[in-house]
Amino acid sequence: MTIIQPNKNNHRTSFLISVLLVASISAALWGIFLYNQLVNLRHEVKSQENNLRQAEVTNAELKNNLYSIIDAKNLKSSTDSQSLILDKNPEYIRTTKLSYANLAD
Repeated sequence: MTIIQPNKNNHRTSFLISVLLVASISAALWGIFLYNQLVNLRHEVKSQENNLRQAEVTNAELKNNLYSIIDAKNLKSSTDSQSLILDKNPEYIRTTKLSYANLAD
């Protein structure tokens, strides 16, 4: 005659199944976390690329303004408008260089 024991379970099998279940859920959650980090990084890269393009445009505009101010034709007209006179023999301020020997004394 066969005796049936319905409440008797194999504990090793249920422990192995629960460990594999926890490991697979952890791996899935870790994958979702990494994917979200990747998406955030891509958005940040796009944002920084747009900022870089804007900075390049601003830099080009500033260079254009600087070169238009420094242009020889504009310098001539600005000196005329401000009543400046070109000095043929300018006298510059001269400074004496300090030598290291003088500093030690």
